Amino acid sequence: MKKQLIIAITCLMVIGIGLYTFIHVSATYQKKSIFIKQQTMEEPKFLTDKRAILYASSPTEQLEKGTGKSMAIFIDKKGSASAMEMAGMEFGVSKYNGEQLYLGDRKSVYLLGKNAQQFPMKRDEIRNTLSGYLSSEAIFFSLYNTGFSENADYDTGVRYGSSSGFKTASLPFYVATAGTMKNQIIVLTQDLVKGNFDLKSIALKNKVNIKQLASVPLPHAEELDPISSILEDKENYYIVLSYFEDDAKEDILLATINKRTFTLDVKNLAEYRSEEIVSNSLPFNFDNSTHLHNQELYYINGLGEVYSYNTSNDVIQKKFRLNRPTGTFHPKFEQVDFRGQSLFYLNNRKKDVYFLEKYDLVTGEMIEEQKVVNLDKILRSDVKDLTLYNLELLNL
Repeated sequence: MKKQLIIAITCLMVIGIGLYTFIHVSATYQKKSIFIKQQTMEEPKFLTDKRAILYASSPTEQLEKGTGKSMAIFIDKKGSASAMEMAGMEFGVSKYNGEQLYLGDRKSVYLLGKNAQQFPMKRDEIRNTLSGYLSSEAIFFSLYNTGFSENADYDTGVRYGSSSGFKTASLPFYVATAGTMKNQIIVLTQDLVKGNFDLKSIALKNKVNIKQLASVPLPHAEELDPISSILEDKENYYIVLSYFEDDAKEDILLATINKRTFTLDVKNLAEYRSEEIVSNSLPFNFDNSTHLHNQELYYINGLGEVYSYNTSNDVIQKKFRLNRPTGTFHPKFEQVDFRGQSLFYLNNRKKDVYFLEKYDLVTGEMIEEQKVVNLDKILRSDVKDLTLYNLELLNL
């Protein structure tokens, strides 16, 4: 009897050790498959099966101390997420031109896909203002909110280049918002003492060329905050701004600037009159809050409400609302990306369960839903308190 008991205990111990080993090895393998290395990301065919990319980063306080991290998170066509850790960058974004994907972090820029490379930068940057691709110049770029300068009122850092190499430069002013055009960057600058706004163009050649276009006499300039990038059509530039009056009163304004005469027109796009709405209304991502399609300008706020402005007849509408939960649970991680007649929405409307949804901008209907696996594990990883800053669709 004693011998049988010893055998039974031994068997249980062997089974227990085997089970522990299996679970440990499985968890280690799963972690390795979720968190990828740079050489994996730089493989020529790495982007082939990738549907979207997210950019997440540590809080500002950690980034300023040099302890923060960033994550480039890739979602493949089957809905499985994987991530690579990078040096921290607040408001980090990616830009894809169909062949190459551009990424930037505190210390480097990366090109993935065709001719994948890493380019170390001479100067660290931690706060992105705008990143884009100038198609006529075949140049990727980023503008950075670097901070106050000893030689000028303000310093806006610039990185720009291609597979041939990247350069750095500085702009001697504060960029309130900017927009990517075919061959140039349009920036709205602001005097931080007087509050005045100016419109300038930036051309990225061998040297950075700055041109003053016009002063922009926006009403209540000192109380205005741009909450969109600058968009353009054949006739006008468009900017969405927040006019915050108090905790329970905010107007969302649409500024239209004629490209030939620089005449300014300002319209009310939306009005918020409750503390709860005002405190939650800021867009998920200022760069991706607006979109132009078929003479219709779309704006989405942080409540998931989509507004439209018809550029031909000036009609403003509240079009639809995203499928966000009501009640006590509020999604912690949300991002959007406009593409043509579609709006893509990444969210965790259920705790630790993530979805990538597709909406039709004309009908407001959700026409596609994909569950994203492993994203909960990435966002709850060793890099604490991550914030999602960007969603970009790569292969539709």
